[in-house]
Order: sequence, then C-alpha cells, then structure tokens
Amino acid sequence: MVRPHFKNVTEMIINNKILLSFLLLLPALHGHQSVQEPDRWINVTGTGKVSASPDLAILRMGVLSTAKTAKSATDINNASILKIFDVLEEMGVDEEHYETARFQITPQRQYRKGLPPLVTGYQVSNIIVVRIYDLDRVGEIMQTTVDAGGNNFESLSFALDDNDEYVEEARVRAMEDALNKAEVLTGALASEKFPEVKVGLPLTIQELGGSNHPIHARRMMHSDAMMAESVPVQAPSELSTEVRVQVKFALE
Repeated sequence: MVRPHFKNVTEMIINNKILLSFLLLLPALHGHQSVQEPDRWINVTGTGKVSASPDLAILRMGVLSTAKTAKSATDINNASILKIFDVLEEMGVDEEHYETARFQITPQRQYRKGLPPLVTGYQVSNIIVVRIYDLDRVGEIMQTTVDAGGNNFESLSFALDDNDEYVEEARVRAMEDALNKAEVLTGALASEKFPEVKVGLPLTIQELGGSNHPIHARRMMHSDAMMAESVPVQAPSELSTEVRVQVKFALE
C-alpha cells in the first residue's frame, strides 16, 4: 500500500502560529486552566480529517457447537478450532496475528410450566480474532476457515494498522480549522464600531475526541452463506481519521 505523503509534523507545527502559541503556553494550558483570562474571547470548535487506504482486515469468527454434555460440546469445538489454527498457519498467517477473543459454555434449557427448567444440552462458542495484512487474500482465508469448521462469523472490518501519524495530521488540521473559524467570525465584526478586533493567543485547548471510521462488511453468521470457492470481499478504498478540538481564543 502506498501511503499518502505528509509533511514532517515538527515542521508543520513550527510553520503554524497557533500551534507555536500552544507550545509556548503548554505549562499554563495543562489541566485546561488559563492565567489572567481577558474579558474578551471567542470559543470555536475545529475539525481535522485525514483519509488513507486501509492496510489491515480484522476478522472475528469462530465455532459454535452443541452436544448433550459440556465436555462433548467442548471437545467438538476444540477439534474445529485447532483445525482452523492449522489452516491459518498453512496459509502463512503468523501465530501472533490470531487469538481467542471469547469462549463460552451455555446450558440449553427447556422451560416447563410449573417445573424447574430442564437442561437438555450445552452450547460452546469460541470466537477468535484474525488480523490479515494481505488484503487480497481476505476472501480466501475466510473461505478456508469455513472449510475447516468455522460456522460462526461475527464481523469483518478494515483498519489502519498504525494510525498515529494520521491522528497527528488530523490534530494539526483541526487546530488550523479552529483558527480559521475564529478569524472568519471576528472578521465579520469588522466595522467602525469594532475596528481593532483580532484573534489573539489561545487561552484553552481541549481535544474533544476523534474517530477512526472502518468500513464493516455485512454480518455473517452461517457458513452456508459463503460461496464455494472464496468469500467475495471488497476492501474500502479509504478510511477517515477525524479529530475535533475546542479552542478558546483571546480577542485583541
């Protein structure tokens, strides 16, 4: 995957006057507190978004088995899970890239009027998470796990393996957006009555949170929904990482 080229974050911060101001005021901004806050200020929210192609597929799947006893259901389940582990290894999926996410044993009860519930059997569910870095093989790997006994598919999602650089870029863009909004709003006040209204230093900066928006494939619960040769999978062309900041600027 060819990732989009970004500027060096340090260079971007140096060239951005608001982020320079933030660095200078960092001790005072810790805990979102300001010192000697002026009477005139403006509060704005900035949003920064960065898009990039996914390089990771996350598959949540496993085996659901039922038997008269908990031991029998567990033995059947374990055999299928171990077979899935074997085929993943044969397909070149590193052992570090799959792990158990949830294991459950649930009694199956028959409810009878006027009588206590009767346990009729046990259901065992073992869900594993598989991280797939070769997106061209996602459908093939999914179908192979079906053939090995996988019959409980929870979800398939796509993500960015290392999202830190995109989050940093989104933060810079969010600060730039906040400054631009503040300047536009104060510029609208320019008149004979307010001839000298300008945006000053930031008084407080708060990151409101962000989001990484993976694209989810449709929910798949049964292997009979799969195609005979390979599950058809189309990865999204882009994922977006978004950061929002709330900035309080002094007005000069």
